[in-house]
Amino acid sequence: MKTKTFYLFLVVFISLKLFAQNDNQSLLVKEAATAKAMYFLDLIPVGSEQDYGFGSRNDFSKIQIGDPYQTYYVSVRNNQLEFFSGNEWRVPVSVDGTNQTLLTVRISQGKAEVVGLGGSVLARNIEEFEKLLPVKTNERVIIRNTYSDQYFLTSNFTALCGQITGNGFIEINTASLQPVYELKEGMLVKTSIAGFYREAMNLVNLEKDTK
Repeated sequence: MKTKTFYLFLVVFISLKLFAQNDNQSLLVKEAATAKAMYFLDLIPVGSEQDYGFGSRNDFSKIQIGDPYQTYYVSVRNNQLEFFSGNEWRVPVSVDGTNQTLLTVRISQGKAEVVGLGGSVLARNIEEFEKLLPVKTNERVIIRNTYSDQYFLTSNFTALCGQITGNGFIEINTASLQPVYELKEGMLVKTSIAGFYREAMNLVNLEKDTK
């Protein structure tokens, strides 16, 4: 009983901590994306609009800026896989309700800065995911598995988290029943967090063996 109570308290604590951080940072990120969107769109070479998801430059005047998705990466520490924040967000840019591309925003020393534009396939996958499952505003997270070079989404990131271990690292709760969805070749593939963890660790160990 005590163990269950402690775990419940831990989940609530992590939720409140992540939510408070995300609310403030998401506001900064969205403001920066809104302010710089047209500047980055104008950098697209004439004739290359479709490479970025747009039909033509006429679409630029109709854009809407969506809610930011914070990017969490996976890293190995002490032979365990953990999440960590890269202080990076991907912000959907839509036209007539359809995601076209993403703005990449980073926060450094309390200031948000747009650093890139692109990712039309990822933008469409995010849209399909939102149709499939509702996502709370402060739970919008993209998980980047650099070992497999893949992106994952979840509708409840907090449920995937264990203890906060410091320096922005968070233990992965492999016992969670909350699934993750791999963005693979334009499709959403459902998998368990335990399977995600196992596959990533296999790649880590394979990388070690080849060195």
